[in-house]
Amino acid sequence: MAEILTDSENSESTERPTRPSLAQVKVVIDFMQKHPDLAHRKLRYGMSHEKFKKLWIELSNTANSMKGAMKSTRGWIKFWSDKRRSVMLKQKQFNEGKIQDKITPLEQKILNICFTGKPAKRKKAVKKEPCNGDNGSADEIFSKDECDIEIQDTSGLVPTETDERHMNIMEKMVEVMDQQASALMQIAKATLNNSKAMGKIAEASHKQALAVDKLAGTFETINASAYDVRNAIMSIDYTIKRCFSTAATQHRQNTNLFS
Repeated sequence: MAEILTDSENSESTERPTRPSLAQVKVVIDFMQKHPDLAHRKLRYGMSHEKFKKLWIELSNTANSMKGAMKSTRGWIKFWSDKRRSVMLKQKQFNEGKIQDKITPLEQKILNICFTGKPAKRKKAVKKEPCNGDNGSADEIFSKDECDIEIQDTSGLVPTETDERHMNIMEKMVEVMDQQASALMQIAKATLNNSKAMGKIAEASHKQALAVDKLAGTFETINASAYDVRNAIMSIDYTIKRCFSTAATQHRQNTNLFS
């Protein structure tokens, strides 16, 4: 049996985004195309509550297994209801010339689903099946209030223009927040690259300092060698001068002897 996800069991996970991903939206639309009697209350006459519950649990588990939002079964029902009404309102406003945005292919699929088929006639004496299940069974997933919200006809509850503007503003705010998060990530990445570059510069400076120190040592060695050479030259000069002085004195003495 499919796993049941209720509102008390991580219906809106804090670790996952609250807005469904494009892949999840496509899955919901494809599921509604396969089960059009689930898409709208007017197409749902004759469907048992058990089948209604089973199909929504199947869709919820499929959507929650994908990357994107994590919602309860009631959350996905509300998402589909809001999405359907929003698309129908957009189509109405576009036809009246109030907006210029055209219907997207996905939104057109939703409209096709909603207007597919004709609603069956309601039987006069049909006892409503309890939303909580017979005899309060343990596998109930909807409270009475939730079932009343989920199964009620919402085709007439078209949101006002103010509600639509608020929804558009919220969507734009979410997009701006996503852009800010991306910008912050890029700044962090640039800062990391900058720190790595500074580290390389510091390493190059250290190597340069070592080279300068080595060069200074070489100059000191050359200076010491030059000093030694100077001392040797002075010693040679002193020796030459001493020898020359001795030779000159002896020559004078010899000259005096012969004179």
